[in-house]
Amino acid sequence: MANTSMPGEQDMSVPQVDNNFSSKSGDGDGKFIRPPAFYDAWQKGEGIPIYKAYHIDDMNEVELAPWKRFGCNAAFVNLADPFITTSIIIEIAPDQKTEMIQHMFESWCFVVKGSGETIVEQPGHARQIVRWGKRSLFGPPLNTRYQHINTGSEPARILMVTNAPLTMNLYHNEKFVFDNPFVFEDRFAGEQGFFNEGITKLGGRVVRTNFIPDTLEFKLIQWKDRGFGAKSFHMSMSGHTMAAHLSEFEVGTYKLAHRHGPSAHVILLKGTGYSLLWKEGMEPVRVDWKENSLFCPPEWTFHQHFNTGPEPARYLALRRGGSPEHPLRIGMTGGAGAPDQIEYPEEPRWIYDMYEEELRKNGVTIQQPRQEYKNERNTILRPTEITRSKSATVSSS
Repeated sequence: MANTSMPGEQDMSVPQVDNNFSSKSGDGDGKFIRPPAFYDAWQKGEGIPIYKAYHIDDMNEVELAPWKRFGCNAAFVNLADPFITTSIIIEIAPDQKTEMIQHMFESWCFVVKGSGETIVEQPGHARQIVRWGKRSLFGPPLNTRYQHINTGSEPARILMVTNAPLTMNLYHNEKFVFDNPFVFEDRFAGEQGFFNEGITKLGGRVVRTNFIPDTLEFKLIQWKDRGFGAKSFHMSMSGHTMAAHLSEFEVGTYKLAHRHGPSAHVILLKGTGYSLLWKEGMEPVRVDWKENSLFCPPEWTFHQHFNTGPEPARYLALRRGGSPEHPLRIGMTGGAGAPDQIEYPEEPRWIYDMYEEELRKNGVTIQQPRQEYKNERNTILRPTEITRSKSATVSSS
């Protein structure tokens, strides 16, 4: 498979391992050989494709293979820094269903295409049914038993973003993760209507809801702190510690450059454009995106999103931690006095110039004014030639 790492980044290829997942690296003599992480070894033993990149051009085009555990076609998608959260794409044929499954890691379910329902069970309670369609978002509560059913006439494809790497590497025991009877009644106690589409406003840009029927239709509010024409909302869902937010920016605008910890999976819901990604002092890499693109900025890497199309651009971000109601600090959130956001007056002039030229090619007029520059960041190097990210196209099984 092509190496799609950021310049200076380490190739995240999964090593060859034995199926017994033994942590024994030798007999005590000679050089110590570090074993692979448990999750990496477990992935290798599941027998489905493993994609390694930080950009998927179109989630509908990812090739899948039969996965015995879920009873449907699937593939692992390891984007940048997949040591806390990572993703899995599954596809269910018309009139088919997955196996009943439960696990001790949290999972988001985003419906890429298709329609169907998910049965959620908790011992001692009546089963719940979640009826979903394209762009729906929900999360089975932790360690509940659930089963996806395709009720439509086309294949249903679901993106799962999970914290399985963190959970499985912590306990390194498959039975504990997939065959654990513990019931998290504080997260879900069989409440009727748990997955109703209603919302509870918690203040500011934060709501609680356990099901969003269509993330494209969810109403957002302005968030000027992230840039001109920006809107957003953060969601607390299913008692997860994993975080989720929706963001949108208007025609002819771009967002402020920022950076944070690893494993923020960015799913494009509508619009066309590009994002620039760079580490301090290095030339940016460009990721072009459209509806159903998926990418993940590497840890502590600046990234900046640009809308080049004739309609507002909207994305969903599913992240490792930072749930509004269940805060969990894990991974880098800020660092050593270095700013995690670059304001417009501090960015180099070429960023605005390049964006304006891209809009001109598309017949779109820029809507945000050029700022009066001061304290320009000379560590953001203007690329002599933009390097474009290559989408993952080859799998290793």
